[in-house]
Amino acid sequence: MAKLRPTAAIKPLLAASVGLSIATAAIAQTAVAQNTPITPVFVEAGEIGQGFLLKRLDSCYLITPEHVVKDNFFANLTAANAARSKGEAVAIQNFGYDLSIMGVSGPAAEGCGASFNELTSTSADVLKQLQSASQLSVSTVSADGARTLTPVSISSVDLLRLYVQPIDAINTPLYQGMSGSTVYVGQTPVGMLQSVDADSGQGLVLRIDRLLETIGPFFNDGLVADLANNTGLNALQQSVTLSAWSHAPSAGSNSNLLTDGDTATHWSYQPQQGPNYNKLGNYQAHNPVRLTFSLGDNLQQLNSITLANHSKQRSSFIRDFEILANRSERSAQGWVPVYSGTWMLGQEQKEIDLSKANVAARQFMLVVHSHWQADAEQIVISEVKTSQSLLAE
Repeated sequence: MAKLRPTAAIKPLLAASVGLSIATAAIAQTAVAQNTPITPVFVEAGEIGQGFLLKRLDSCYLITPEHVVKDNFFANLTAANAARSKGEAVAIQNFGYDLSIMGVSGPAAEGCGASFNELTSTSADVLKQLQSASQLSVSTVSADGARTLTPVSISSVDLLRLYVQPIDAINTPLYQGMSGSTVYVGQTPVGMLQSVDADSGQGLVLRIDRLLETIGPFFNDGLVADLANNTGLNALQQSVTLSAWSHAPSAGSNSNLLTDGDTATHWSYQPQQGPNYNKLGNYQAHNPVRLTFSLGDNLQQLNSITLANHSKQRSSFIRDFEILANRSERSAQGWVPVYSGTWMLGQEQKEIDLSKANVAARQFMLVVHSHWQADAEQIVISEVKTSQSLLAE
């Protein structure tokens, strides 16, 4: 693993204004990546870094290096679009090759950009692009949304990575804070900068085809029902049941209370009673609460989920959460995210509309990443309701 260049090794921030004009001028002979299908962003999380946005269903996601996120659950974003939109992101899943996916909200999500399939199509011939390229550009976004293109040359290419050198290492070097920058041949993304060697100034770039293969299971999951091929939809009245949980229920809590239709009764769990809990509250990021619900033996089109907390206890509310779905009835594998969001404090019901997502599943999982009061003794869910239809298989 190449070591990251320490900030003290060069002076990128002092030279930023100069670097913009120099980098732009130096790359004037090549195609400038201004009309690419993806939206690059500035990322502030555990470290300062970069990333880009991709759409999935009706949601927007950030792709960024895992080391930029570190142990942070949240990140602030600035998109390099015409409006230089701001946004927030919440951690969802880490992958191999130092990659992390975060769910995006706020104005930045409204102009998310390309879908996974669009980017895959654009980047299909990456090796051919690299073989014919004499120069690449590293696209970096500043905190105010301005975009800088740094010209680089290819030192070598292997099955996973590119190794690049800045063409003008004195005036436009590669530096810490550029991790996650998208690398282009003309207007085509060919990789993501992941680290810079402090001694040689060489940049390590994960090839875009390897990147897309790695995150592909998240975006191409098979959970999106092809309604054109499933014309036989039949209404089904079936109650949802809580089948598994990661954290100990409070004394006297019975899972039937979640579906009994009585808002005066509640099911609750104890955040401190899960595995890997520590008193610093790190369970929020590293030990999420997982509640698994069964929809029965038949494959369902899951249209909506409603969570309720009628306890009047403000300390008992879930904060940030996501919904995963699984086509299998019992398998522990095959879980794919279909929704992420925040349950606002004091909001008695949280309605999750999945009607446009066309999610097919036999079970779903509520994954709770944080609570409004981190040291709460118990977290309450009064009712869980679903709207679903039977899918013809």
